[in-house]
This record gives sequence, structure tokens and C-alpha cells, in this order.
Amino acid sequence: MTLFSNDVEVVEKTLGGNDLCKLTFRSEKISAALEPGNFVHIKASRDYDPLFRRAMSVHVSEGAFFSILFRTVGKGTTRLSELERGDRADIVGPLGNKFAIPASDEIAVFVAGGTGVPPLHFLARRLLENRVIPADRMTYLCGVTGAFDRWLTEDPQALGIDCRISSDDGSIGYHGFVTNLLIERLNQVDSKRVRVYSCGPEAMMREVSRICLERNVRCQLSLEGDMPCGIGTCLGCVVEVRDGAEKFRRICKDGPVFDSTEVVL
Repeated sequence: MTLFSNDVEVVEKTLGGNDLCKLTFRSEKISAALEPGNFVHIKASRDYDPLFRRAMSVHVSEGAFFSILFRTVGKGTTRLSELERGDRADIVGPLGNKFAIPASDEIAVFVAGGTGVPPLHFLARRLLENRVIPADRMTYLCGVTGAFDRWLTEDPQALGIDCRISSDDGSIGYHGFVTNLLIERLNQVDSKRVRVYSCGPEAMMREVSRICLERNVRCQLSLEGDMPCGIGTCLGCVVEVRDGAEKFRRICKDGPVFDSTEVVL
């Protein structure tokens, strides 16, 4: 995979409420090279505050444009959210590995929690665009805290596939955890034909992994973490592995996508 470092233009900014922000950038080289599961490494400001870049999953890649979707939770994401249309950002990408593509006769189930939506949305869109599997064999399960995060559910719902929403407080969709919707969906299909893809809070992905391991369902997890270097040098983003000579693997270099059978959350 070719790695590009570009000074790219912000072409669109959308605020979604509850500290959510979506930025769209123009870079033909980066966008053309992106695959679902990859991430980009963004310098959050023109100065050195904060010092380290921020790793961001890709929400959409289309033509010469790609976008990220995030919540402002600290200095780095706050500085990113202050970018405006016409501003420029120093971005390195694509980085990381990619999701395994389902076979034409398989069923894909996406399980997103909160701002875990972007990499799964990118994957679902790419599968539809390339007609890998038909829309009626794809299900998107999206869990949010409440109706104030409704914006996170809009793009998955616009995909034209079976999209089921859950919320912790019951103010939108099913009242309960999104993992309950996963169990419901797995009970409806042949587990041998299913591939589950998940991204979100660690506790949610731990439960997704447990459910899939118990049912012998293939599952891939897109992990998140602090990635100061983004290329595996600093060892700041390791995850414990189940077997093998190595006790830990680097999320940025060996991932961020891992089979649920590989890692311990």
C-alpha cells in the first residue's frame, strides 16, 4: 500500500450537534488509495499544540474526496473541529489494514456503537457500490446513547439496507444495547454464512466478540486507541492477543482491523 502525505483542503464542514463534526477533504491520491478499514493520521493544528497527530477512521471515500466523522472530546479533536471550509490540513494516509470482503453468498452484519459508525459505513457503501452482495443480505445495527445522537444514524439509514437503531435511554429505536439486536439478527440467519463487522466502545466490542465466538460466527473488530506515531514505532496503541509468540500487537500497524479470535478486549 502506497502512503501519501498531503497538505489537503477542507471542502465541507458539517456540525451534527452534541459535539459531532464531519469534515470532508480533497485529495485524489489519498482518496483513491483508501480501503474500508484504513485510517488517516491528521495534524490537528498548524503549530505543535497538540504535538501528536490524531488517527481518524474514514467515513466516506468517493472520487477525489474523503470524510471523517468524530466527536470533540479533547484538545486534538477540538482543534480539528475548528477547521473551516478552505482551510488546509496535513494528512498522512492511508494507514492500517482493511476489512475482509464477504463472499457473494454471505450475509454481512455491521455493529456500530456511537462514533464507531464511520469505518462500517465506508465498508457498507463500498460493498453496495461494487455489488459484492445484495442490499437484502446486509444489516446495519447502530447503537447510540439517545436521540441527541440521532445524526449518527442518518447515514447508515440512508444506505438503503436493513438498518436497526438502539439507544441506551429508549428515546430512539430499540430500548437497550445494540448487542441485543445482534443476537436477534443472528437468530434469524445461518451462522455459517454470516460475517460480523464491529466498531465502537471497547465494552460493546467485547460483547460482540463474545457472542460471535460462542456461535462460531466470523467477526472482525475495528479497534481504536491513542496512536501517536501511526506506524507502529512508539508502541502506544497495543492490544493483547490470544495466542502466538507475541503477547501484544500494535493497533496502528497490525490493525486496526482484527479477527475477534485474535485479540483479548
